[in-house]
Amino acid sequence: MLSHNFLKSAPTIGLLTALTVFSASFACGGGQSAGRSSSQEIPPLSGSTKTEPLPPAKHEGAALQALRAQTAQFVPVDLQTDLTTLSEGERKVLSELIEAARHLDPIFDRQVFHGYAELREKIEEESNHEGPGAALSSAQLEYFDIMRGPWDRQDHFKGFAIERDHPKGAGFYPEGLSADEFSAYLRTHPNQKDALESLVTVVSRQGAALVALPYSEVYKPWLEQAAAKLESAATRTKNASLQRFLRSRAAAFRSDDYYQSDKDWMDLDSRVEITIGPYETYEDKLMGIKGSFEAFVTVSDVQASEDLMIFKELLPEMERHLPIDDAVKNQRGAESPIRVVDLVFSSGDARKSVQTIAFNLPNDERVRQEKGAKKVMLRNAINTKFTAIMVPIAKRVIVDHQLKFLDQDAFFNEVLFHELSHSLGPAFVGNDESKGEVKSALGASYAALEEGKADVMGAYNVLYMIEKGKFPKDFRKKLLLSYFAGLFRSVRFGVAEAHGKGAAMQINRFIEDGAAKRDAVSGKYIVDFDRLEASITRLVKDVCMWQHQGDKAVVDSMFMTYGKLSVETSEVLAGLTDVPVDIRPRYPVAGE
Repeated sequence: MLSHNFLKSAPTIGLLTALTVFSASFACGGGQSAGRSSSQEIPPLSGSTKTEPLPPAKHEGAALQALRAQTAQFVPVDLQTDLTTLSEGERKVLSELIEAARHLDPIFDRQVFHGYAELREKIEEESNHEGPGAALSSAQLEYFDIMRGPWDRQDHFKGFAIERDHPKGAGFYPEGLSADEFSAYLRTHPNQKDALESLVTVVSRQGAALVALPYSEVYKPWLEQAAAKLESAATRTKNASLQRFLRSRAAAFRSDDYYQSDKDWMDLDSRVEITIGPYETYEDKLMGIKGSFEAFVTVSDVQASEDLMIFKELLPEMERHLPIDDAVKNQRGAESPIRVVDLVFSSGDARKSVQTIAFNLPNDERVRQEKGAKKVMLRNAINTKFTAIMVPIAKRVIVDHQLKFLDQDAFFNEVLFHELSHSLGPAFVGNDESKGEVKSALGASYAALEEGKADVMGAYNVLYMIEKGKFPKDFRKKLLLSYFAGLFRSVRFGVAEAHGKGAAMQINRFIEDGAAKRDAVSGKYIVDFDRLEASITRLVKDVCMWQHQGDKAVVDSMFMTYGKLSVETSEVLAGLTDVPVDIRPRYPVAGE
């Protein structure tokens, strides 16, 4: 039976747990790293530099109050990391990696919105001028840095510092390009399809033509600086696997070919590590194919990581145990290392509004077929969120007599098995590589379905591990209760966000199945553990079949029904207004 004691020995994070106390620290800022207003510009994209004027100030008082309330949803916390066991050389390497990661922030800014830097600079200038409007501009700037742009990611991308709709294509496509127009162009220009659909190109409009511009050219000023820092770190480290990855990733920044460096990252075995590159496609809400740059700089806990490796060996068995026909099951690479780490610094896509607590990379199916995917658990972030967010949410959402089942180990393991489950289930439509990846078939609908799949399949697999004796039998109710309560944490991210939309799908299905119902007196949920377990199994089967079939219209229709907040859920969430939505990290090791 696996011991969970290593969780309890994680470094203690100093937290204030009452929002009324938190608010005293807001004036100190403590938001994102500097450098987002860099004067360097990307090569011009047709129609890409226009920014609309800020909202008028006639309702400044109400707008200011609203922005301060929205900012208060994100609690400033210091994410601590114990560096005492690192050598002097490892600390110098860590410093170089942090500097490399910083260079991704201005890249991600431009991926969010073509006019990002110009608009942010304008708001900052307004905030520095005395007189009417300065306070509102200051509040807009602070929330802008949390949201990484002028739209509220928690409220369907509603503009709070700009008078225009959020572009679904973000900064990856020309303004005004629709999904239908893009798809039609690909049909009539098949020779350009690979380049235009590449994970690592920006689409530009040149007259009537669409042109693919490589990331290595568009973002060269910052990628070159990041590459130089990676190469400098490679000369300092004595770890051969880290040297190899840093050099191959630096080369990838210049060539746009990330295949070899992704494999080198899978083989990386070092106390000091970095995950850096264009990975997730969440920001591209037009086609769901363009990668956003991000970075995580971490320090590994070797023993805690080894304690979890038993689950890596069981991945093929978990695949076989899925409640689907054998023809739907897949077998990807089984190496799939697991790392328990403390987060030292993050940047780019990893540092927007909702903060990542674990990840499962790389996303390249070629690498996943060969070597699997690495699951990285950001322990200090996980433990911080449990204390600051999960506990107060559960107290408002779950009936008092079931709160005894809320458990930090269960929360951690649901996160772990969420990441493990990304490597399970359908990867190709019809389980046929020639029909293409599920991700491509489902387009912008893929991310929410995949995140929902990982949630529910994660719970399904922990229950299976309990059956196998890898967890004690009394862990079952702890897992089920913590999993269900955790969905209300995720759905507060907003259904415009993949994790939030996937959580809404699960909540709606479970309530429909009678797996949870609201108590007539308290208004809180009572979980029916047997029904919840049965509903989990049914949902795992359904999601796997939706992915296997690769029918975007079916998935879109499902989300029209289940991907929304019901009246009941909205009422419950209304009682959480004084509970933080997420943390706002500061990294003391990085000088914040």
